[in-house]
Amino acid sequence: MAAGEHSILYKPVNAAWQGVVELAGAGENLPHEVPDHVVMALFVFGVVTTIGVTVSRGLRKDDPGKFQQIIEVFFVWLRNLLEETIGEGGSRHLPLIASFAFFIFLSNLSGLIFFLKPPTQNVNVTFALAITAWVLYHLFGLRRNGLRYFKHFAGPVIFLAPLFIPLEIITHAARVLSLGLRLFGNIFGEHLAAAAIFGLVPFAVPLPIMALGLMAATIQTFIFILLTTVYIAEAEAEAH
Repeated sequence: MAAGEHSILYKPVNAAWQGVVELAGAGENLPHEVPDHVVMALFVFGVVTTIGVTVSRGLRKDDPGKFQQIIEVFFVWLRNLLEETIGEGGSRHLPLIASFAFFIFLSNLSGLIFFLKPPTQNVNVTFALAITAWVLYHLFGLRRNGLRYFKHFAGPVIFLAPLFIPLEIITHAARVLSLGLRLFGNIFGEHLAAAAIFGLVPFAVPLPIMALGLMAATIQTFIFILLTTVYIAEAEAEAH
C-alpha cells in the first residue's frame, strides 16, 4: 500500500540519473526523468536476479534448506504444468515461464509495501510483458512448425482464407489486450483500494485488504503464466 505519487526509490534514482546525464553532457539526447514504473521494474528485476544467483549458489543435493525445498516444489509444479499443457518436452520453456512468474509475482507483491509502487499497476509494464509473451509464442510456433505455422491463419480450406485471416489476426491481437489489461486492471484496482483504506485508517493496518492483495498477486501471476503456456501449446501444436 502506498501513499503519494511515487515510490521511495523514485527521487534517489532520478537524482543519480540526472547526475549521469549532466556528467555525460547529453541532456538534449537523453530523458531528464526515469518514470517510476521503470524504476520499480528495474528494482524488481534486480531483486529477482539477486535471489536467483543467491539460491543457485547455495543449492545442496544432500541437505537442502527449507527455502530450497520450497523453490524446488514450485519448479516441479511449474514443470508438470508445462508438460501437461504443452506436451512432452514442454519443460524446455521453464526458464521463460518461471521468469514471468517471479517478476510478475514480486511486482504485484510490492504493492503491499507502503513505500513502493507495483510496476504492474502501470499499463506500459503489463503491455510490455504481454507483447513479449505474444512475440515469443509466435516465434516458438515458427521454430517448431516452420512456415506451416501460418497455415492455421487461413482456416481449414483455402477459399475461406479471406474470412479466417482477419479473424485470426483479431484473435491474436486480442490476446495482447487480454494479458495486458487483465493484469493492469486487477493490480491497479487492488492497489488503489488498499491505498484508500490505508488513508482512512493509517494506524490500523487493514490486514484483510493485505490478504486480498496477496491472493490477487498470486492469482494474476498464475493466470498470466497459464495463458502464456496455453498460447505456446497452441502455437507449437503439430496440427499447425
